[in-house]
Amino acid sequence: MGAVELSSAKFPFSTALWMGDTCSISGHLGIDLATGAGPDDPEAEARLMMENFRSTIVGAGMSMDDLVSVEVFCTDLALFATFNAVYLEFLTEPYPARAFIGIKDLLFARRFEILGTAIQGAAAGKRRG
Repeated sequence: MGAVELSSAKFPFSTALWMGDTCSISGHLGIDLATGAGPDDPEAEARLMMENFRSTIVGAGMSMDDLVSVEVFCTDLALFATFNAVYLEFLTEPYPARAFIGIKDLLFARRFEILGTAIQGAAAGKRRG
């Protein structure tokens, strides 16, 4: 899969947007943010996507444990187990609420995209309902 020209791209959205203690994190892909290149291997792509997502969350002063909800889009539902194996490397119980949604195409020929909502301090009060 080819590189994406990120430096010249003008995207009309915020990577993360705060509303009080709640942070909405926009969609993240499995691409190298410095080069725009993405791995050909689905597992490596999912891992890079999760690393990018975590970097945004940490950059906002939170941890992955502050996530309360995520949505994952995937162009091949047969990759569900592959994605889950990588996902478990980044999150611990109680997991955020999640949707795994099949979709025809994603930008830059990626297979996965993730977005989510985090609440600052949620890690301390999370419990299963």
